[in-house]
Amino acid sequence: MRPELHLKRSLLFLCVVLSLAAPSTQAADSSGLAALRGVWQAHFNHDASRLVVRTRKREVGLWDARKGTRITGDAALKKPSNAYLMSPDARKFLVGFKDGRARVFDASTGSAVSPVLDLSLREDANPQAVFSPDATTLVFLGDKETSVLDVKTGKRVATIPIVFELEEESGSTAAAAFASEGATCFVMDSQGVVTAYQTKSWTPLGQPMKHPAAESAYEFGFEVSKDAKWIVTFDGPGENGPNGQLQAWDALTNKPLGDPLSAVNGMSGRFLPGQDRVLVQSGRGDATVRELPSMAIAYSIKMHDELDGPKVEVFPNGKWLIAWGPDKKVALIDAVSGNILKPHSSPASVAGSMIAPDSSTCYLEVDNTVFLGESHWDYYLQRFSIPDLNATGSIRIPNFLARRSLSSDGRWIMIVQGESDHERIVVFDAATLKPVEWSKP
Repeated sequence: MRPELHLKRSLLFLCVVLSLAAPSTQAADSSGLAALRGVWQAHFNHDASRLVVRTRKREVGLWDARKGTRITGDAALKKPSNAYLMSPDARKFLVGFKDGRARVFDASTGSAVSPVLDLSLREDANPQAVFSPDATTLVFLGDKETSVLDVKTGKRVATIPIVFELEEESGSTAAAAFASEGATCFVMDSQGVVTAYQTKSWTPLGQPMKHPAAESAYEFGFEVSKDAKWIVTFDGPGENGPNGQLQAWDALTNKPLGDPLSAVNGMSGRFLPGQDRVLVQSGRGDATVRELPSMAIAYSIKMHDELDGPKVEVFPNGKWLIAWGPDKKVALIDAVSGNILKPHSSPASVAGSMIAPDSSTCYLEVDNTVFLGESHWDYYLQRFSIPDLNATGSIRIPNFLARRSLSSDGRWIMIVQGESDHERIVVFDAATLKPVEWSKP
């Protein structure tokens, strides 16, 4: 053999060995994301370059959102899981494994960014853990106590005597929420009592706030304003049940704002950005926007049929609301005055809405399914420009629409479609509404 050929073969062999030994971010997955089925959870990371996906087979994976190829990440990701949770900035995610442990991973590389945590996340307990806004702290609602952990070291920062109880009959669970850019954390127990904590020392701020629930209350919930000034607590009595209650609170003094409100099928509340106002939605009857702290009605949003209250979504900039109901009528509403800026008549039933982060675009989920019994689905995601509410395009989904979401920059749309056990992911460019083409096996 000639020396130069021998040298070339030696170099080729060396390159192959090095390529096998070198760490790679892409796994050798012959199927790819295009062929993945049975998707149960899916989220974009912070820049929409990755998709975190969990299947019905309990497999968690990190995928390249443009190429549809798998990112290898940490070997621990291959273990069977119970659930995962994204951080608010979508840069990290917590995975609860079937073996009763948990770990936090980087949402771009899949590498572990925490030690193994002795936390047992229950499947479909939504959610049993909460990240702080900067994702450095984790509040875990456990069976015996609530633990506050430092993500990087895994060390327990504080213990809170509130227990997570998942009751099949009542549906009540504990819950937690950060406010005031992470300076305050509110924790609700399974009986509807909310306690505020100062997160530097994790000491309580004032007295607990006990929701005035009726004996028939089915489950409890709460919402906190971003500035931590206001809180609303509420309960649900179940479908066609007795009245549910909503109580507003001054979160700085821990005092209730007047008497609780009451409505059939329960109530819920959301705070309007940039205003001292709360949107109160009822299972039945009109929705109302109320002034704080007086709880006086600023304006009402009329119901769309004889029974159900309107569905209302708040725009991130706080300028507008969009409301819809069973009568297929949609209204863009001025969030300050309550005036209808633009009405729209949908040709089919509106099932939901999705709003771009910059509030420039709204997507309506429209269900045009006629032959439901024959599993002939016909969904549309219709795009509208705001504030003129003009239709600018649509995506047709001739399959069951399980979930849909927007990336944090509003440039990409993810749709999970397909019937049970066959759900798959499709990613669309929000500008062109065309699907991203992944290589198929």
